[in-house]
Amino acid sequence: MATTVYSLLRHFATKHNTPQINFAEFCEYIRRYAQHHLNENPDFVPYVSNACEALTKEISRLERQHKAFIIFPDTDKKAIVIVAYFVDLYTARFKEIENNISIPFPIESDLPKIIPSDVYQKKDANEFFVELLANPLENENMLFGINFPHALPIMLMPSTVSMDTLLDLAISKIRYMLRKEEFHDYFLKKIRIANPGKELTAKNFFTSVTTKPSDTIDSIKKSTDSFYYWNQLCYFIRQDFQKVKDHTIEDLCLLQSVSITEICINYYRNKVQKDLQRETALKNLEQIMKKPPYYFNKDAIVRFTDSKGIPLLGQYTEQDLNEFLHTATTTLDKNNLPSMLIFKLENDTLYFIYKDKVLPLVSRLCNDARDVVKDILTKEWYNLCKRFETEPAMKDQKAFNEKLEQIVRSSAPVLYSLLISNFLSLVHYEARSANTVSVSHLNLFSNGKLQPYNELLMLSRQEILTDAKIMLPFWYTLPLISWIVRLFLKKPKNKKESKDSQQKSKTQSKETEKDDNIVSPAKDVSRKNEFKQNAKKVEQHLVPENSTIERELSAYEHQWNPLIDPRARMDLTEDVNSLIRDYLRRVLRTSKGSNFTPERVYSLAQTLCNTPNMQKIKEQEQLLMYVQLYMVKLVKNL
Repeated sequence: MATTVYSLLRHFATKHNTPQINFAEFCEYIRRYAQHHLNENPDFVPYVSNACEALTKEISRLERQHKAFIIFPDTDKKAIVIVAYFVDLYTARFKEIENNISIPFPIESDLPKIIPSDVYQKKDANEFFVELLANPLENENMLFGINFPHALPIMLMPSTVSMDTLLDLAISKIRYMLRKEEFHDYFLKKIRIANPGKELTAKNFFTSVTTKPSDTIDSIKKSTDSFYYWNQLCYFIRQDFQKVKDHTIEDLCLLQSVSITEICINYYRNKVQKDLQRETALKNLEQIMKKPPYYFNKDAIVRFTDSKGIPLLGQYTEQDLNEFLHTATTTLDKNNLPSMLIFKLENDTLYFIYKDKVLPLVSRLCNDARDVVKDILTKEWYNLCKRFETEPAMKDQKAFNEKLEQIVRSSAPVLYSLLISNFLSLVHYEARSANTVSVSHLNLFSNGKLQPYNELLMLSRQEILTDAKIMLPFWYTLPLISWIVRLFLKKPKNKKESKDSQQKSKTQSKETEKDDNIVSPAKDVSRKNEFKQNAKKVEQHLVPENSTIERELSAYEHQWNPLIDPRARMDLTEDVNSLIRDYLRRVLRTSKGSNFTPERVYSLAQTLCNTPNMQKIKEQEQLLMYVQLYMVKLVKNL
């Protein structure tokens, strides 16, 4: 109903070419209109019996919507003012300005004196223009009064005029002034003097503004170079025209144009800077996700920082992050899998991983899990043999593989989730087709099926069973004695195990002494505790969930130290560890525990890896991760 009455008001005002409608006259008009259209719209019934009362209620609703107002309410001149009339009027004025740029912008004094100031909504230019640039208004037939700084007159702007149109008109007015002979050379000289050594660039900018209208708006929205010169030019124009004592309408309109241009330039400059910052942060995010451990959940991604330790979330918004992950995981690459994949653990934790890192990760995790699985199964079978028991996995290869799968499922959940994922076969096929699979990667599939777990982990059932039996006392192999022992005797203490245990204890004691001496110059317990606390925080940053620092160290050691000879392999690892300990000891003597951060550890490790001796090792990326983890381990065990 309100829309119908409002449309009648607009029609009546347009027909009589006036924003001011006599209340009594319109009451009679709508009463006759209601009688004529009563059959079509029963809602007109109140206007037939008492048109004035019904119209008063309707106008009250329109006032709350800022569409109409009552003036002279208690007089014979009571009238209705229609806002839409002024919206249409000043929309036409702005179209006239497009055809004749010398026409000034409409201002508050252009309104008839009897029209109340409530007909327009007052807005601050800085806030309102930025809001419109970010979120353009829909056409709501509203009139705004723009309040500029520097005591400029209020400009009347209808909601039908977009910010692009307003900026274009403002720049056109500035260009119109600069083309005049008395201003052209004057402002060109000022901007060239203000940029010594860049006179040609400043001149090219000035020429582009005055002679290439079509390129000006695009350069403001996209170019970072023009912002500086535009700010200078606007400053010079305002500086000169504000000195004039008696401003003409053209002077005030020019100063309004300068303010509009400055606000828009500052907005687009900030937008370009934020876009550049966001793009850089997303590139850093991509680089981090392509570094070990290669797989990250959403919580870990949110905590990513750049090289300066500043969180990436903040340089881009959470919405930007979600869009980046969504695009990377859904956009097909030439009908192949997306560049980033998602896999889920049994605890419903989702992890993201780049497609080209899946096979290297599986290879590394299989290598890492091999020792763990073998150790678990050897101990389990040792205990069974000690109790003179067996299980199917000891004798049957199929049961053995099922046993390996169970152990991998519990001890290496990430590896298990990748092996049973629906994309692993496709990734393997794409890599084989593109010849991007290195020799070091496992042959994961045979005849379209996943290789058995004993092949993936390179484990032998007979070898593990033999290792378990070797650990038993020798008399377990003698039938009569073993039978008597099973009945009467307990397991005696294994001297060999005791001796190995003592030797291992001594080795750990020596290693602990070395670690304790790292901060030996200052035997301060609180200082050591501070280092250890920060080391635990760095460990959380470097070590993925469902893993340990020892497991990660072992995995990275197998990658950067590929020597086959066990003795040479052990010597190389010990040499690297000694270098790390010596270097860390020198650094920590003058360091504070609070400075032991992920960024600091990365910097120290990078410095050490850049030394000539460490550069001889080919796998620098894996070595860098190993050095960081070993540093954390040393400080953590102070």
